[in-house]
Amino acid sequence: MNVTAEIKKRKIPIVRVDESLNEYDNTILFPDKLEKANEMLRKIGLPKQWTT
Repeated sequence: MNVTAEIKKRKIPIVRVDESLNEYDNTILFPDKLEKANEMLRKIGLPKQWTT
C-alpha cells in the first residue's frame, strides 16, 4: 500500500506540535489587531447565530 492511501485511511492525523511554541502562551502578539477586534465587538456585537 502506498503512503498516500495509508494517510487517507487513518482516523487520527499525523501531527507533531513544536513544544518551543509554549513560550508564546499568555503573550499578546498583535495588540493593535486585538484592540481593533475588541472595538468592533463592542460596537457591533456577535452575530445572532452565536448568541442564541
